[in-house]
Amino acid sequence: MVYSTYLGGTGGDIGYAIAVDCYGEAYIAGGTNSKDFPVKDAFQNKLKGSSGNAFITKLDAAGCALIYSSYLGGSVEDVAYGIGVDKCRNSYLTGTTYSSNFPTTTNAFQNSLAGERDAFVTKVSAK
Repeated sequence: MVYSTYLGGTGGDIGYAIAVDCYGEAYIAGGTNSKDFPVKDAFQNKLKGSSGNAFITKLDAAGCALIYSSYLGGSVEDVAYGIGVDKCRNSYLTGTTYSSNFPTTTNAFQNSLAGERDAFVTKVSAK
């Protein structure tokens, strides 16, 4: 075994997807309702709402340090089910959201929830 580690807080945490870049750094995506999920260099450092948010975490190649880790979501349930990484080490998450206040950018293809639940696509820059 090269490494094995826990990732989470005191609530419910589940990883649904993983991608690895050419340096062996692991990108994990999933869902959490832990108020104390480990964050580092986060673009969203707190859990919003009580239903849970998606998360993205990047581990170093040895699996012993967070490079970054962040919540992603709004006031209702959000979960990331897929992740990919490009050659520049940007990551791309996809999942589902029920949140009308899910974080979007000003130039978003669709910047508001169109139904009870929508898919989301989020790009996170390399760090």
